[in-house]
Amino acid sequence: IEAAISTIDRGLEVDDKNSLLYQMKADISTQNNELETALELYLKAIQYSVDPGPIMRKLLFIYIDLGENQLGIDYSNELMDKYPDDPDLYYNVGVLYQRLTLETFDPARDLFLETTVESDPSTITGIYESFKTARQYAYNSKDYFLQASDLELDESISTTEAVSEMRKLMDQIDELFIPSIRETARSASIELE
Repeated sequence: IEAAISTIDRGLEVDDKNSLLYQMKADISTQNNELETALELYLKAIQYSVDPGPIMRKLLFIYIDLGENQLGIDYSNELMDKYPDDPDLYYNVGVLYQRLTLETFDPARDLFLETTVESDPSTITGIYESFKTARQYAYNSKDYFLQASDLELDESISTTEAVSEMRKLMDQIDELFIPSIRETARSASIELE
């Protein structure tokens, strides 16, 4: 690997606009779990490539691995404009929204379990807003999973399970958490939108 990197670096000294060399170096960085370096190298490879699509897909996975969910979603939307029939892109956006859902829902649920009528009004309002946001993320996730399913040639069990998980979470939010936090707010004389 060190010899490969050395050869790639020599090649880049000769031609610093060679997309393939940047991509190869990024691939090696990815294998070595040097994701930040891989991200920079893939961006350079895309900049100089005549066919950036396959490199852009690799970059999407780097965003996912780095936990840069919103950047990944934004980037995926750009990719979907270029490759509208790729079920993997829709599935990956579903995963990104699923992560955002859980990142929003889990802390809200934990706070909710500790909340009483005597809790700070801003805490109660914040929990309510977090549940609403988590529900929207879950809806988006489910929608992208369904679009991926529509585009898949063979029905994927993982896609079907992901849709089911998001529906269950949305039902919990709609039937349990939002009504309960509204009741807590009402009892504490707090107005919610």
